[in-house]
Amino acid sequence: MGVPIKGVETHYVETHVGKMQVRRGGSGPVVVYLHSATGEGEAMLLLDELSASCEVVAPMFPGFGESEGIDEMEDMEDAVFHLLDVFDRLELTREGQGPPTVAGLSLGAWMAVELATRYPERVGRLVLVNPVGLFIEGAGVRDIFGRTPAEMAEDMFADQSHPMAQMMHMLSEFRSDPTRMAEIPFEMIRPLAQTMAATAKLGWDPYLHNPKLRKRLHRVTAPTLVVRGAQDTLVPPAHAEAYAAEIPNARLVEVDGAAHLLPLEKPSELAQLIADFVNG
Repeated sequence: MGVPIKGVETHYVETHVGKMQVRRGGSGPVVVYLHSATGEGEAMLLLDELSASCEVVAPMFPGFGESEGIDEMEDMEDAVFHLLDVFDRLELTREGQGPPTVAGLSLGAWMAVELATRYPERVGRLVLVNPVGLFIEGAGVRDIFGRTPAEMAEDMFADQSHPMAQMMHMLSEFRSDPTRMAEIPFEMIRPLAQTMAATAKLGWDPYLHNPKLRKRLHRVTAPTLVVRGAQDTLVPPAHAEAYAAEIPNARLVEVDGAAHLLPLEKPSELAQLIADFVNG
């Protein structure tokens, strides 16, 4: 990968629904990173690693970070049209390069596929990391709305000593003792409540899928890389396998030692996979 360029900086762009927070940096082929329901992005090593060989663009969806406009989003169709507006305003198609690579994690991967099935000409290459978006009988995605942070950490991280996993376990300990909950500053828990509310707008009912998406996967024209964390227990393997089997020109890679939040656990490995895919 070479030496990362520490040039990923936060910018603000006006969209049709309000201000959008976007992280951008590096040079080379454009890679758009769409985050998961976790809203990851700040100080994310993956973005720095990718910026060594690509121009990285990581917008925050409305309701996440400082991006506005969640009240204007009712479903995934609204999300796709918002992405089209974002792509236009950020001028992501370079002369001689074609449309950008779109990479997404979980919820972000679902958005990326919806875009690629409806407007295939806007996606040059597609990278789906632990994607949701499909309904597969007998292989449902585990609940993300009603479980404790500690329970979620078990699905999110293969290594429970990861700092974010430890924070989730600590938060559960505080939640079990109402007297200790008062010790937690609201600013610490506000982002979690905010991201769950924003995710519910898109994935509450039906739960984290579009019933029509699977029969549209043949419409994806972009070469596609599906990446699965081998220890992901949130999304069953059948989901990544279905995407890889039913999207033309798709292949599946598993990364050992990573669960659902693979970009946080294995940033260098994922950056290398994406860079090789984009430049290969």
